[in-house]
Amino acid sequence: MEAGTERADELEIVLQPTSPWSMRELGDVWAYRELFWILALRDVSVRYKQALLGVLWALIQPASQMVIFTVLFHRLAHIGTDADVPYPVFCLSGLVVWLLFSAGLNAASDSLIGNSNLITKVFFPRVIIPVASILAATVDFAIGFVLLLAVTLAFRVPLHATMVLTIPLAAMAALTAVAFGLWTSAINLQFRDVRYALPFVMQLLVYLTPVFYPVSLIPERWRFITAINPMAPIVEAFRASMFGQPLPLARLGLSLGITTVVGVLGYAFFRSMERTFADRV
Repeated sequence: MEAGTERADELEIVLQPTSPWSMRELGDVWAYRELFWILALRDVSVRYKQALLGVLWALIQPASQMVIFTVLFHRLAHIGTDADVPYPVFCLSGLVVWLLFSAGLNAASDSLIGNSNLITKVFFPRVIIPVASILAATVDFAIGFVLLLAVTLAFRVPLHATMVLTIPLAAMAALTAVAFGLWTSAINLQFRDVRYALPFVMQLLVYLTPVFYPVSLIPERWRFITAINPMAPIVEAFRASMFGQPLPLARLGLSLGITTVVGVLGYAFFRSMERTFADRV
């Protein structure tokens, strides 16, 4: 009995996730869907809780950048548009969907660190955290889109039926943020440099994305850069749907393919790192 008791005391139970491709994990995500909404709504409510201007910041950011880009790139650098719309409307249509991706990716990257208490005390699929954090960015997008409609009407730009396509295109931008956020959120726990490097990367990436300039401005030999940038076709298609222009379906399909590959591999990487999250937060 003593030997058996001594041997039993040496046993160690290890709780760890199943394989990265387990269907059981996906079932757990669905089972914890209420927690997903709780975390998402909490992030939305906390985002502007102690801010003096509150949700007005969701209007100030795209509006101020629209003014700055219009002065710098249109007035001074004489960058035009390839659409029959005023430059401020052209620029804002790119900014609104770009900020959805940018804010969503930033929120997802810091989400695990920001929820360290939950990670160390409660069991649930950790992938819920970065995905739920992006919901706050979608709320900002909705507010910014209202601003875009107001500016469009103020400049007397006609509205087109193709505007309904902006909704699935915005969803693609959010999914792109999720795909890359799975990588950055997991890596950020191991290397906190991510929180410093990501804003710098995003500042560079905005210049490689046709936010404030048309794709036609890029020389033909350099357009492959926009082909491998999954946000470039999304911004271009979002703008085209706003102004009733043809969508770049081929480039949009490539963007969806890249996002899918990044997301699937990111999910596998996230799951492989999940067992170490509690030790690293």
